[in-house]
Amino acid sequence: MNSPQNNNEPTFFKKLKVSLKKVLPFIKNKWISFKTIILKQSVILKESLSRKDQSQINSTSDSQSDNDQKRTQSKNVQKPALDKVLFGFNVGYSVIKNLILTIVVIGLIGAALAGGLGIGYFAYLVSGEEIPTYEEMKADIENVSTTSAMYYATGEKISDLKTDLKRSEIPLSEMSPLVQEAIIATEDEYFYKHSGVVPKAVARALVQEVTGASTTSGGSTLTQQLVKQQILTNEVSFKRKANEILLAFRVENYFTKEEILENYLNVSPFGRNNKGQNIAGLNEASIGIFGVKANELTLPQAAFLSGLPQNPIVYSPYTQTGTLKEDLAAGMSRKDEVLFRMYRENYITKEEYDTAVAYDLTQDFLPQETDVKDSTDYVYNFVEQQARQIIMEQLYTADGYSAEDLSNDQELSDMYYNQADQDLRMNGYTVYSTIDKGVYEAMNDVVEQYANPEISYDENNNPIINNTSYLGNVKVADYIDEETNETKTLVEPVQNGAVLRDNATGRIISFIGGVDYELTQVNHAYQSPRSPGSTIKPLLAFAPALEEGIITPATMLFESSAKVPSWENGSLGVHEITNAGNVIPNKWTDVRTGLTQSSNIVTSKIYQQMKDTYNMEEKLESYMHKMGFGSDIITTEEYQGVYYALPIGGITKGTTVLDQTDGFSTLANKGNYTEGYIIEKIEDHNGEVIYQHEVKPVEVFTPETAYLTTDILRDVLDSGTAKDVKGQLNFTADIAGKTGTSDGQKDIWFIGYTPQVTLSSWIGYDNAVTTSVNDLSNSGSESPSLRNKRHWARLMNAIYNANPTILGTDQAFQQPDGIVEAKVLAATGMQPGKVKLANGKEVTASGATKTELFNKKFLPKTTTYNFGFSASDKELADYWEKTSKTASDEAAKKAKAETDKKKDETKKAEEAKDKAAKDKAEKDKKAQEEAQKKADEAKKKAEADKKAE
Repeated sequence: MNSPQNNNEPTFFKKLKVSLKKVLPFIKNKWISFKTIILKQSVILKESLSRKDQSQINSTSDSQSDNDQKRTQSKNVQKPALDKVLFGFNVGYSVIKNLILTIVVIGLIGAALAGGLGIGYFAYLVSGEEIPTYEEMKADIENVSTTSAMYYATGEKISDLKTDLKRSEIPLSEMSPLVQEAIIATEDEYFYKHSGVVPKAVARALVQEVTGASTTSGGSTLTQQLVKQQILTNEVSFKRKANEILLAFRVENYFTKEEILENYLNVSPFGRNNKGQNIAGLNEASIGIFGVKANELTLPQAAFLSGLPQNPIVYSPYTQTGTLKEDLAAGMSRKDEVLFRMYRENYITKEEYDTAVAYDLTQDFLPQETDVKDSTDYVYNFVEQQARQIIMEQLYTADGYSAEDLSNDQELSDMYYNQADQDLRMNGYTVYSTIDKGVYEAMNDVVEQYANPEISYDENNNPIINNTSYLGNVKVADYIDEETNETKTLVEPVQNGAVLRDNATGRIISFIGGVDYELTQVNHAYQSPRSPGSTIKPLLAFAPALEEGIITPATMLFESSAKVPSWENGSLGVHEITNAGNVIPNKWTDVRTGLTQSSNIVTSKIYQQMKDTYNMEEKLESYMHKMGFGSDIITTEEYQGVYYALPIGGITKGTTVLDQTDGFSTLANKGNYTEGYIIEKIEDHNGEVIYQHEVKPVEVFTPETAYLTTDILRDVLDSGTAKDVKGQLNFTADIAGKTGTSDGQKDIWFIGYTPQVTLSSWIGYDNAVTTSVNDLSNSGSESPSLRNKRHWARLMNAIYNANPTILGTDQAFQQPDGIVEAKVLAATGMQPGKVKLANGKEVTASGATKTELFNKKFLPKTTTYNFGFSASDKELADYWEKTSKTASDEAAKKAKAETDKKKDETKKAEEAKDKAAKDKAEKDKKAQEEAQKKADEAKKKAEADKKAE
């Protein structure tokens, strides 16, 4: 999120800072020069005196007695000592005089320069500002808030923002004089003397700012504070401060001191009351904290309340729920400071001061009371929470804090949370969300019709289920309340969380927070981290391995027992990973099929190799961080340690539905991550944009990796674990997706995406307390996964009916230029070729082929002995032994076939020869018979002729 920048400091003011900072080193150098001169003069003087002493001693008469010589030396030494003092004084005086003159001259020049620049700068800052009229200022000063509103992306109003602010005005005459005196003594001791501004206080604050002093003191009068609260904003800039000063003078010109003080005490924030409500004004503070009227406050009570406006959240005795804080030290210390200032300004006596300080004020605080708040709904809460977070970040960033600072300081975090909450509700903001009203209502109508079981209770508080949820049975289970040791009954429906977002921008188009807002206000779309089950597989295992070229869609793995290190019962052991139903197929499987069928074994072996062989712990963490899965979701220890179940959902903290949706949108968006968001922009009451969401894509994977992963996930809907989904849709679209089931079927997921949007759906019990039932395995006649997939299809149909263009049904995932098709052996996932075995023999890898998609950077090579990814020596040996045996058998069979063929051919040749001989014999015989017949016929004819003669 972007923070507002302070651009109100022009170049010439920066030059003023630079000039002043140059003067200080100059003065410092002069002081060093002065000390150097003094030192040099001292050395010269000492040497001179030494030489003079020696000369005088040598001139003393040798005949002089020892006592006379000592007296002479004593006199001679006394005189130079006096000379030394006088000489040093003259030198020091001269240097100091010159230094003082220099400093005075520089100071006068600097003051003139600073004054001129200051006046010019002030005029520049307030130039162009429209001066408000008396009526306008009166309306602003007396107004405590302006209603803020939230809107759908389609223009309809979601709601005005509700506020728990309690405020009631009372005249100054009904306010305790003790409070008036305490406020003035503490916040503005010259209140009745100044004209809106105390110049020396402003100058002191300005010097501290310019010189970068580590500690600063406030320079605001009560009038300035009133202007800041009611007319201006909390912006930290010189321009706002200059306008504050100008308006303070104007307020003082139009209003009496009594009116200013009355308005200040009526509109200033006083923290929270015993119901946890925000309170403004002295009247609500008196009633809501001590239960007395504002004119009935005691001195300790008045001092305590007077200390609250400086930092109401920190000094308030109550939390957001109305309970008394465990540590009241800050408020009590502030109360004592107020009492001391009242004593110092002679508003109270020493005796009154001592008595008030010693008084135990904690006995006066009211006990907690319950505040009945208006009911809202999921969309109201989601938009409100995200808008408050944005404003909160702007506030603490402007003050120089970071999110880490707030995470390490709960009190600081609470302060900014409450300030943001107050600003959001009272400053007349307009919040524009990304939610499409028609689509949101259509999706939640599906929940109302099919997933809301309508739970009610009879006179004995026994649950009555008025409607059957298609998501599963309502859980009704007894449990022991740990606090009361009573047996109670837990009633929980199968909950649903869903998110529909735009892949390219991150815009959350719609969501489902739960099946019934009245049952629970937990937003299951983004507030309920759960185990992601198998939906994490493509993000944490397959896509990174494809990106690094460790695997291709055709890479082969042997689905044997996957045993990985695991912490069990506090010690390191071994855990066996199996596929669904505790199945170990013991067969060769390619990567595409492994993901399509959601194989735990294939996934775990890929992940284990990335960790143990390729040392990718840091890279894996980086990939996930880029997709929004920070250390609050998966810790560095989990990447670095023996957490080998991570890629199949074994995450300690869990992921939200929004987290998962963002991750899959990265694949849909050609490998570029964009954060899911629900606030498009926020405007102030003047229509000025104070926040505008900026889409900031982060490249996680190359388009080639994203497309390969997506293409495999298409198969999930065509032939894999979600092959029944498309038949339930009322439209056709290019869809990829992934199912997911956590251990024990506690969490059931389906996440599907088109080129344009991603829709995720999770179902499961909240499991608010531990009972005998915590999963969905026996929650209906159909499997939980089938129920959720049917629910997802209903949601998609409802979205399509509400707005057909949102789903992008006319689009298809575009294959990047870096993706090519290639034929590989179905058995090895690589090209055919000669392979040398461990025993020295050589076999030819050949056989059936298939066409697969590949990244051009990682094209398949000729089959090698170690073709099997993560395969053990035995698995490879068994494969090649089988392959070798098969090859031998094929060769023997071929040789036998050749021999049989030759025998057959010889036999056929012999048979043909015999047949030919036989045919020839028969032919000859037939010819002989024909010849004999003809001879006989000729003989008969001759005999007949002879008889005729």
